[in-house]
Amino acid sequence: MTRTTIRFAPLFAATVFALASAAASAATTATQEDSAQLKADQSSLVREDAKAAKDETRLHKDKQEGRMAAQSKDSMRVYHDQQNLKGIRKDIASDHPASAQLKEDRKFQQTEQAKLTTDQQRLTRDRKEGRMAAVSPDAAKVYHDKQAIQGQEKAVATDEAKLRKDQH
Repeated sequence: MTRTTIRFAPLFAATVFALASAAASAATTATQEDSAQLKADQSSLVREDAKAAKDETRLHKDKQEGRMAAQSKDSMRVYHDQQNLKGIRKDIASDHPASAQLKEDRKFQQTEQAKLTTDQQRLTRDRKEGRMAAVSPDAAKVYHDKQAIQGQEKAVATDEAKLRKDQH
């Protein structure tokens, strides 16, 4: 044996003994484990409920204030297309009659109108099919919160069933 092995052998033995005694004293029953898991899931559910309430409040507030966080990607495309068309109409109104600029602006107006129509159709289709592109970031947070709450409620129900089974 080497000196290092001899020097650390008592330390190793003491560590193994301490871990073994800690493991023996930390042994819990199935009922205790299920009860602890139930408490953890219930506290997690409370946190998820609070987060969902906060996110729903933010969604309603953002909608009322007209913030972009309350707008989906698809609705933002439609909004930008509408704003572009407003600008083009102003340009056309200020152009001289029969000028080259007027002709170019009218062509550009037609392409922007086609874009708007396409984007409106996409928005309608995505909303109908329930795609996330038609959902605002705030609404997506609320949706994910509701999904998390459902998962926690399921976990709590499972834990309660296990606890009842262990107690009988």
